[in-house]
Amino acid sequence: MTRVAWERYEGNDIEAVVAMLINLKRPNSVRITPSRGDGGVDILDRGAAAKGGDVVYQVKRYTGPLSTTQQKNVEESWTRLQTDPRWATLDVQEWHLVTPWDPTPEAEAWLQGLDDSAHTVVWHGLTYIEALAAKYPEVIDYYLEGGKSRIEEAYQAVVALLAPADASQTLDVPTVSSKLAKALTVLDGDPHYRYELRLGDGELPGLIKRPNLMMTWIQSDGPGKKWQAVDVIARCAASATERPIVISGTVSAEGGSDLATALQDFFDYGAPFAAPAGAFAGSIDAPGGLGGPLTNAAMQVLPVDDEVGADPDLILTVRTAEGVTIAETEVTRVERSEGTKGLRVVLQQKNNVFAIEDRYTASEGGKRQFRFGDYSNQPALDVRNALAFITSASPPNSVHVRRKGAPPLSATVDPNWIIAFPDEIREVLDGIAVPVDALARLQQHTGAIVRVPDLTETTFAQVAEWRRAATILEGKEAIAAYPEAHALGVELPAEVDTISGPLAIEVPLDVVIGQQKIHFGTALMWIEDATILERREVEGRLVHWLTTPNRRIRFSLPKDHLGDTAG
Repeated sequence: MTRVAWERYEGNDIEAVVAMLINLKRPNSVRITPSRGDGGVDILDRGAAAKGGDVVYQVKRYTGPLSTTQQKNVEESWTRLQTDPRWATLDVQEWHLVTPWDPTPEAEAWLQGLDDSAHTVVWHGLTYIEALAAKYPEVIDYYLEGGKSRIEEAYQAVVALLAPADASQTLDVPTVSSKLAKALTVLDGDPHYRYELRLGDGELPGLIKRPNLMMTWIQSDGPGKKWQAVDVIARCAASATERPIVISGTVSAEGGSDLATALQDFFDYGAPFAAPAGAFAGSIDAPGGLGGPLTNAAMQVLPVDDEVGADPDLILTVRTAEGVTIAETEVTRVERSEGTKGLRVVLQQKNNVFAIEDRYTASEGGKRQFRFGDYSNQPALDVRNALAFITSASPPNSVHVRRKGAPPLSATVDPNWIIAFPDEIREVLDGIAVPVDALARLQQHTGAIVRVPDLTETTFAQVAEWRRAATILEGKEAIAAYPEAHALGVELPAEVDTISGPLAIEVPLDVVIGQQKIHFGTALMWIEDATILERREVEGRLVHWLTTPNRRIRFSLPKDHLGDTAG
């Protein structure tokens, strides 16, 4: 490419272009917007140094040898970085001065003389910038050579090609494909965003998760018909600030409605909310010509995953008044937001057994809301631990919290854990604890993960089976009853008229838990005081049909299995 005549451009243009080149080379770096001066930092790349420290870039527009005033400006930038309290927490290991002029040996020596510590100080000059310009020519084209307007025109062409079909059009597939490919090639010149096209028909695509996805534009020919989607993906962290996507408009809600309450929570605490179709009207200003009016629209505000703060995984422990730990579970900080009134934090138990939402204000302190979740298909041991935590986390016991991985002695008391469940909720919790406890007991005897099924579809008979199997595996005897008007069919080696004494039959100990079927070995089924009702040949085998007093049978482990029941 032709070398850029940097001296022809305004200083602000130079700094904007050079900064964008650096952002693309270091995609995690961010621009610093001055509030009262930048404090000596134009671009910050946290944790990017070789030893994990921070890297700072100071971009200057100087296209020739530095004057005394310009040298003084650089020195002031360096000094501000060292002294500005806003950067006190930075671990700056590298400081880069970037100018479209290669320094002389004397200028390089002057720059190195600014620092006598262990910082790495680097002067990136014209050669460095020209190399970046050659690697990212789209930046030069977009900012300095009119590429911005070409990109807008190209996207209008894409939109026209993907618009609902017009019966009067006679474009064939090769023609459309050629025009579409040409337009998308021009769009590749956008230095801020990448555009990826998806095509399909039927149900519209849902929200997808992928790194740096900023927006998805979807157009459809109608319900159940063909649709086209364009994913707008940021090329670097600075894209959203250099070319932001801005939505403006009005949400209409009736006073006292659920939507009005949700909106107030959004303003007060930054809580997410959803407005139904027709509640929002406005416009969107987006790159690539994707903007325009929004009418009869629905709107949803969602939390941002990377705004939950450091060390989001926490351990909650219940201790008695004597300081004895009786229950423990793990939670993760999944949401954190702030509004005009205060701060909002959501903690979710790792198996989704429960979630708590805290709201803090300077004047009112903290308030806590508690929600139960769906823990189907979660490990039974973890669910039992979480339920034990819930039922014991009330006075006189206390709840202590610590970061996951930190020692127990670092835990502090959480004063907001004063949850008094009403009797009907406690009855439900007690009822849930029965099947979950049985499954957790089964877990002690198998290497397979025993998972909690959908308990709303579980019968009392199934729970009784789990409890009976757990009792057997623990080396105890279990009593069961077969249904009324039924008999026991037993294949014996010879025909007999009576059975004297107990009869032990080895049977598989298989347990069905939702979609799981777990084999726990074998058990002995004991038939005592049996009465023979009849003998019948079934598929060439002689089967004796028996009954027992009160339809009872007894189960136990074989003697050689006692003490060794893990599967």
